Amino acid sequence: MALFLRKLQKKPNKILVTRTDRIGDFVLTLPVLEALHKGGIEPSVLCRTMVTPLLENNPFVDRIITVDEPGSDPIEQIRACGFESLLVLVNDPIIRRLLPRLKHIPVRIGPLSKPAAFFSYTHPVLQKRSRSLMNEAEYNLELLEIFGLKPHNPSRPRLYFRENEIQVFRSEQPGILGEDRGEPLIVYHQGMGGSALNWSQKNYQILLNGLLDSGYRVVLTGNGKEEAEHNDQLIKLLKPAYPGFLFNLTGALSLRQLSLLIHLSDLFVGPSTGPTHLANAVGTEIISFYPPIQVQSTRRWSPYLSSSTLYTPDVPCGQKYKCIREKCPHFYCMDNIAPNEVLKLVQEIIPGRQT
Repeated sequence: MALFLRKLQKKPNKILVTRTDRIGDFVLTLPVLEALHKGGIEPSVLCRTMVTPLLENNPFVDRIITVDEPGSDPIEQIRACGFESLLVLVNDPIIRRLLPRLKHIPVRIGPLSKPAAFFSYTHPVLQKRSRSLMNEAEYNLELLEIFGLKPHNPSRPRLYFRENEIQVFRSEQPGILGEDRGEPLIVYHQGMGGSALNWSQKNYQILLNGLLDSGYRVVLTGNGKEEAEHNDQLIKLLKPAYPGFLFNLTGALSLRQLSLLIHLSDLFVGPSTGPTHLANAVGTEIISFYPPIQVQSTRRWSPYLSSSTLYTPDVPCGQKYKCIREKCPHFYCMDNIAPNEVLKLVQEIIPGRQT
């Protein structure tokens, strides 16, 4: 429960909402923007350039201001907008750098997760997110109580696509998204940024073989050198080859294109990572793998308001922040999640065709 150290005297008309971290975190911010707009407040967003494609066509956002490290400086643009209020959702390094220069905004609301933040906010808030008692989106929405907003039926995160945008993307990927193909399509994303424990490469390999044997079409996705190498390894170890059923789009898609691909697929399979939250925001069924560690748990980081299936190892875990690895008698617990069990669930969700 959030503790607001000072009451707000007047609800603002224009507010700048900041969330300047990664994809999954940002997706869990989207319900805040909708709730503010429906509550009579025009939200603008300060975010990293990389996540701006997630805001295209969003009817609840008035303005987007970007900031990136190193060297970018959005202060003059922020000043020109005349914001009445600032809502900081998380004190990440980028916003901490900017906060001392945002004191021209009359009302500044944000969490006291760092001691220096006390002097930056006119309306500081005490929140214990590390206790992981709620979803990250719920922690974000909780901050809106200072405006008298308590969304009783909050919306799940959502991306907005134009119909012609979808059709153009279909035409760019006819071999994968051609309407004459009847086999179910699965987006398979094994990579992540290391913020949580992941399933092992071996298990991703076993499941991939099972999916292809069952007649599913599978698209490998990812970005960066490490994820490309992992996906190349998956392909090399396939026996036999599956022409026409396996596609590798690693590094080939923009964030918007990845979102469209997931939207047009039948299922998304991946770990606790940004694209998993994208799948929720585009309404695609999800199977994902989460560790039992407190701050990495499904309670905190599951796709918000999703009916997805999230696998977590059934082991006692007393760790709050990170895995102690070989010191734990249950290490590597993520491999307790059996690929055959996951394959069986996939077949229940979307029956495949035997090749």
